[in-house]
Amino acid sequence: MPVRVGVVGCGFMGKTHLGIYSKNKRAIVTAYCDIDPKKAKGDFGGGGGNLGDGGAKKLGAGAKGYRKVEDLINDKNVDVVDICLPTYLHAEYAIKALNAGKHVLCEKPLTVDVKDAERVVRAAKKADGLMMAAHCMRFWPGWAWLKDVVDSRKYGKVHSAVFRRFASTPTWTSHNWILNADLSGSALFDLHIHDTDFVRYVFGDPKAVFSVGNGGKATRKGIDHIVTSYMYKDPNLLVTAEGGWNADPTYGFTMRYTVVFEKATVDFDLGREGRVLQLHKAGAKQPETVKVPTHNGWEGEIDYFLKCVESGKAPTVITPQDALDSVALVHAELESLESRKPVKF
Repeated sequence: MPVRVGVVGCGFMGKTHLGIYSKNKRAIVTAYCDIDPKKAKGDFGGGGGNLGDGGAKKLGAGAKGYRKVEDLINDKNVDVVDICLPTYLHAEYAIKALNAGKHVLCEKPLTVDVKDAERVVRAAKKADGLMMAAHCMRFWPGWAWLKDVVDSRKYGKVHSAVFRRFASTPTWTSHNWILNADLSGSALFDLHIHDTDFVRYVFGDPKAVFSVGNGGKATRKGIDHIVTSYMYKDPNLLVTAEGGWNADPTYGFTMRYTVVFEKATVDFDLGREGRVLQLHKAGAKQPETVKVPTHNGWEGEIDYFLKCVESGKAPTVITPQDALDSVALVHAELESLESRKPVKF
């Protein structure tokens, strides 16, 4: 029997999730919720995002539309509550859904506030249902491939790893909530946390961070652009991540990594047409093209979580504690940025 899913929040990310569930045989969407009366009736047209405009435009008959989240949570025909609400609402409704016995998939970041994230983790530990934060880079094929080759040491030790993520200013959210730093945490927590979390996933927690950045173009009170150096016990391991969402409208979106190993260099740029994952081996005359699966990270994370629900086994690729620790690490970066000094973690 397919896992019955209710999606809360039908903006760009919610539409993306709805579109993925509609194609996944493990799931059936039985409910959806949005404060917008048009979307609550199943019409998801309009809007946009940094990678397309979301998946679903309309749902077929059978799924029930709600305007109140609590009504969807209390729906007996919902097994999984998929939370795609604005960030500042994540903790409240994740906890309510967990307390109601539902499985919960919550979009990243788990929260902006560390104490709120701790509340979610405590609720997840007590809950009967499973909980996962949707940190999609852990499931994006080219990035998952990198995790595997670092762990296997196939090309030797890593000398340097550089992650870059740039976007035009996001202007598609309801009432522009995402550009209110008090609600979204600005580019640090909405954009840059993707790479912060992936750095932790691949290299572990750093001993300290040193960050520089600025704001003022996209968000008045928040940070639009940040560069962080993650400091590890090995002084020869250089890991940096740079991210910003203050590019002008025609720029679009790109995410990229370049990693130098002892025996090879790998480079992947996603977001520009025609770019592929390239492997430059020591001594080779030409780079190799690495073939990776074509699904995206959202598809990967959703299918993984559905498998966890089917088996009753808690997710291990990303745990609630992992999501909390990534929020805490971004706070360390913000502290470094503001103090202009390295901050221990």
